[in-house]
Amino acid sequence: MILSIWLLSLILMPSGLVLLINLIESKPQITVYDYKLQQEKTLPLEEYVKGVVAAEMPASFPLEALKAQAVAARTYALKKEINGQRLTTSSKFDQAWLSKQELKNKWTTDNFFYNWSKISTAVEETAGLVLVYNDELITAAYHSTSGGRTAAAVEVWGGKIPYLKSVNSYCENNSPYYNQQQFFTWQQLAKNLDSINYKQVQIISRSNSGRVLKMKINKQVFSGREIRKKLALNSTKFRFIKTELGIKFIVDGFGHGVGMSQYGAQGLAEEGCNFIEILYHYYPQAKVIVGKNDFDV
Repeated sequence: MILSIWLLSLILMPSGLVLLINLIESKPQITVYDYKLQQEKTLPLEEYVKGVVAAEMPASFPLEALKAQAVAARTYALKKEINGQRLTTSSKFDQAWLSKQELKNKWTTDNFFYNWSKISTAVEETAGLVLVYNDELITAAYHSTSGGRTAAAVEVWGGKIPYLKSVNSYCENNSPYYNQQQFFTWQQLAKNLDSINYKQVQIISRSNSGRVLKMKINKQVFSGREIRKKLALNSTKFRFIKTELGIKFIVDGFGHGVGMSQYGAQGLAEEGCNFIEILYHYYPQAKVIVGKNDFDV
């Protein structure tokens, strides 16, 4: 099934994709700013992707989930590179990346060789594969855990993107972030939200995926993203319970919620889905294409 998809993508490839592939082929290396060393470095593309997958997804995840992560990471990096945007190793601005030495420090010696071999397999078996929509690389957004349903791009960033729709992500039960509680005293809320009286607290509106869009505290109205940032909540998908001492937030998921849920990818892989099926679930209308003419299928 996967082989036939790849072959069809080559046989039926429109001219726009041919130009895109030629552009991708011209970039066997990628430049990234290492924010820890505060210097730019140039790496072979696939070696860079291995460092991203190792940093972004647990090596214990199924191979098909790691493959899905590799394709998303490669697509994300190439889109920024081709658009002339600076790519960094900081997870605050881009996707995380770890060097082999950092991974050796993170893992034990035995685990390093096993984990690196597994991640290398995931990257090498998807080498050159990218996600496209309308002959262009997609914005391959991803996050840790959606809390049961991903967010549409329009909910978070304000613009509609056809392949970043809200989709069901029912198989995230193994995520440690699926449901968590975070408690704040009234004093802590006053400090973090620059307000004093919290007698009136209510959620005004939610998105279709259940995320808080607007929350009113007394006469102040905050966006869900503002509340999340000011209180360091795991996501904007939350509800709350008022007590005499403060407010308990019950938070579902971790991250912005757009695109591929990493723990959702784990769950789908454990159910038997391959990496293309995982990617097509989380990026509807996008297509996986061969970004290298000499890819060995």
